[in-house]
Amino acid sequence: MSSDLLGAEQVSENEYDADTDILNSPKRHAIAKFKERPFTKKQQAFIQAFVYQDLTNTECAFRAGYSVPTQSASMLLNDPRYTHVQNKIRELQESNQKKYEITFEKVARDLQMIRDAAVEDGSYGAAVTAELGRAKLAGLMVDKKEIKHGRIDQMDRSEVESRLKALIDKNQLAPVLMEKVVSEEVAEELKKIF
Repeated sequence: MSSDLLGAEQVSENEYDADTDILNSPKRHAIAKFKERPFTKKQQAFIQAFVYQDLTNTECAFRAGYSVPTQSASMLLNDPRYTHVQNKIRELQESNQKKYEITFEKVARDLQMIRDAAVEDGSYGAAVTAELGRAKLAGLMVDKKEIKHGRIDQMDRSEVESRLKALIDKNQLAPVLMEKVVSEEVAEELKKIF
């Protein structure tokens, strides 16, 4: 009977843990191996730029010294081999968010308190502004600005005439233009005569 117990003990000692066995799960083993890697100087610079500066992913990689910044940024942010970088970025962003307490809920609550205080004081303009801020925060409103670069060749004749009339009236150019038009007509008549 003791030999049976010894045999059972030997089997349990020789069993492989499925999580650490590289043959049974090579991908899991590879990912686990990369999680605990130390950061290179370029990775540290990328993380700092990504978290603390308002730059694009490519610009962060460029400033960190990567020779192919677009590809490097994509790999650092998405490749499973760089989960240690991704986890550090996430950790720093969360701590930064907690430091400044910038969350959707807090901003919405603060804007609501501002709106309520403004209504109590009779400052309806400030109340409306705070309520608009809450609506924008929730995505219910979006500022849409349309910039038109109107050129005269894109206007029809009536638009050109109305715009010219508005400019003439605004700048009080009617008397000056009338003199020029009259003198040109007189000059044309004189040319016809001579």
